[in-house]
Amino acid sequence: MELSNPFCHTMAILLAVLLVAAAATTEADGALCDKSDKAALLAVKSALGNPPALSVWNSSTPCCSWDGVSCDAITGRVTELTVFALNISAPVPAAIANLTKLQILNLAYNQLYGPIPSFLGPRALPDLTFLRLDGNRLRGAIPPTATVFNLLLEGNLLTGTLPSTFGAAAFGEVGVAGNQLSGDASMLFGAKKKLNALRLSRNRFAFDLGSVELPEGLDILVIDHNMVYGSIPPAAAAAGRKWLAFDVSYNQLCGPIPQGRYTHRFGAKHFAGNKCLCDRPLPPCSS
Repeated sequence: MELSNPFCHTMAILLAVLLVAAAATTEADGALCDKSDKAALLAVKSALGNPPALSVWNSSTPCCSWDGVSCDAITGRVTELTVFALNISAPVPAAIANLTKLQILNLAYNQLYGPIPSFLGPRALPDLTFLRLDGNRLRGAIPPTATVFNLLLEGNLLTGTLPSTFGAAAFGEVGVAGNQLSGDASMLFGAKKKLNALRLSRNRFAFDLGSVELPEGLDILVIDHNMVYGSIPPAAAAAGRKWLAFDVSYNQLCGPIPQGRYTHRFGAKHFAGNKCLCDRPLPPCSS
């Protein structure tokens, strides 16, 4: 009996330590879920019609463990929300505006309808840098507040012109292809701008491409099926520029195509359907 007492005492201490650790872990899990953010997410779920795919979003579990949700490890504030391709038909939930530390929002490939809310931008969500709403049924004009660094709105039913605020915005990527937008998009260009990807395809944009300065880091320029006129800027053929995608087809461009490596990489279909573009990879310019 005397020999077993030290052993029992040690086991008792070990068990107590394990229980304290388990309790601490439970408390930590709870702490890593901001209460106001959790309430906002539950309101988002309700506004989306309580889809079965979000059934794990419930009041009995920490919100940072929910599918599509990421949090700051120290503060427990929600930094990322993804509700992707769940066939949800609803407006963009207003409760998202309460997730004030949100950095990434991805609601792509659902059936969201109505306008893009004005709170989806750094004015209301100061940390938001990535906004993906492509592949929905959103209508109306793009709000002037949507000056998010990575803005992806492709494949909706958006109308009107680009907001004038986009001219002073610091974009890294803008994707608005496959909408019903019109007017001038030249404000997105500029030699010193950070823009590296621009997708304007299949709208009704009309501006003079020859008068713009291509951003130094731009490596994706896809503006086919618009009413863009003028010529292709000589900078498109600069030796140091490495195009990942380039398509200016089916516009109203004219003149010789500046020759460079990109004219070898991208065939005639990327330049076709213009008013009078010429030279490789299209037929030679007439004298």
